[in-house]
Amino acid sequence: MPYKVNDPDAPARPVIDDEQLKRMMNANTPGFFERNRFRLVTLVLIALNVIVFAAEAAISLLAGARMGVSLDIPTRVLVDMGAMYAPLVQAGELFRFVTPMFLHMDLMHLGFNMVALFSVGEVLERVLGRGNFLALYFVGGITGNAVSYMADVLAGGMPTVSAGASTSVFALFVAVALLGVLHKGNRHVFAQYSKSMLAIIGINVVYTFLVPGISVSGHLGGALGGLIAMLMIPAKNLRVPNGVRVVVAVLWIAAMAWVVAAALGLG
Repeated sequence: MPYKVNDPDAPARPVIDDEQLKRMMNANTPGFFERNRFRLVTLVLIALNVIVFAAEAAISLLAGARMGVSLDIPTRVLVDMGAMYAPLVQAGELFRFVTPMFLHMDLMHLGFNMVALFSVGEVLERVLGRGNFLALYFVGGITGNAVSYMADVLAGGMPTVSAGASTSVFALFVAVALLGVLHKGNRHVFAQYSKSMLAIIGINVVYTFLVPGISVSGHLGGALGGLIAMLMIPAKNLRVPNGVRVVVAVLWIAAMAWVVAAALGLG
């Protein structure tokens, strides 16, 4: 009921004090998990990468390494913590197909990959679902590390050490680019998004080839892993026949088994 100004017969107006107002505002403010429900896996992956890098830095400092402001991690620490190094893979350390995607060589390396992960994680997690997004991240990373390993072995010479989430990040970039083709609905919207992502992929590929010290095979292998994952994961929003998913999954598993067998000298 409306109140008249200066009406002596009007009932007392309800007064809301500051504490009540704060409680009302807090009650209407979504919590952390509600606000981030479409990027929970993304945030967990970022947290894991940051925690692992903090461990890298701590171990390096305890070993007496001079890291500088960019926190350059010594190669010895990277190898000890699971970086890709072909001789140790051939010695049976198959976990090195997974662990490199959580290791980084310096602070800038970590920062670039985490910003890239955050920028595309939400849309992929929303479209694919949490489980499929996590599968995409790991399939891309493992494929990139496997290609990096095989390229190092075939090249001969001095083995190299490689690490970084960029194998998985390249897979995510390719996955976003494919949404314009594979998404069941809103393909026009995702087509525009995909065009922008193709430009980003192109810039990163050029950067990969021009800047020394970057694992070209790892990045390209991660991109290949993104394509494979998008044709393999059972995401209901993607226009991929189940038969194609099964065939691609079988071929990918067979390829990874062949790489493992070759590494262990069983092939």
